Amino acid sequence: MGSYPHFSICGIVYNISIKLSEGAIICYPLFIFMDNQNLNSIQPGNKSEKPGFWKRYWKFIFGFFGIILAVFVGFPIAFNYYQDYKVKKGFEDYFQAEKGYLDALKNDTYGGKTPQETYEMFVETLKRNEILDAAKFYMRDEDRISAYKKFDKMQKDGSLAKWIAELPNWSQMKEVEYWDPDGKEFNYKYIQKEDEIVKIRDGNDFIERKYPAGEYQARIIFSFNKSANIWKIYEL
Repeated sequence: MGSYPHFSICGIVYNISIKLSEGAIICYPLFIFMDNQNLNSIQPGNKSEKPGFWKRYWKFIFGFFGIILAVFVGFPIAFNYYQDYKVKKGFEDYFQAEKGYLDALKNDTYGGKTPQETYEMFVETLKRNEILDAAKFYMRDEDRISAYKKFDKMQKDGSLAKWIAELPNWSQMKEVEYWDPDGKEFNYKYIQKEDEIVKIRDGNDFIERKYPAGEYQARIIFSFNKSANIWKIYEL
């Protein structure tokens, strides 16, 4: 949580209290003067009026230092309570978000029982121009967003149909060894007729890379969603 800031605040409060105490001492002569004025105003025979300087003065002193004491004692207690509340609220928010995420994984229907079924469902969805649903076949949230933006751009500029037509048939893909037991990788070859600039993933970001015309090998990686027992597109 880091260092507690109430120490510095208490220091400020302490300095303020010292200054106010000095002010109270400085005001002492004023209380004397005011009390003398009250004494001078008492007429002989008027016994109903009694000087109340010291009573008022000590009420002021005790009241002032009572406030300072309440600040010194109450602030650390309130601060610690607030810190505990923030930690508890943070855990509650985390578990709520985790539950929502796990529920979303469990209720996911955008995928098939095999990588082939997922791929063919994905292609058919694209052919129906249902680009939002097509993006939901991707495993990660960031990939769904980037895929939808990509499909939307291609749909608007008229290049989506060409991109779909260049996707390989499942028979053209060959499974290769993959390091993750919950994933599968398939490679395929394709001919690129023109130079092309492609955005590829670099960590959490995307970078642009130029590919000249020629024959290339590409891959599609699938990841298994254990909660819903379906395969999702991890990389395409």
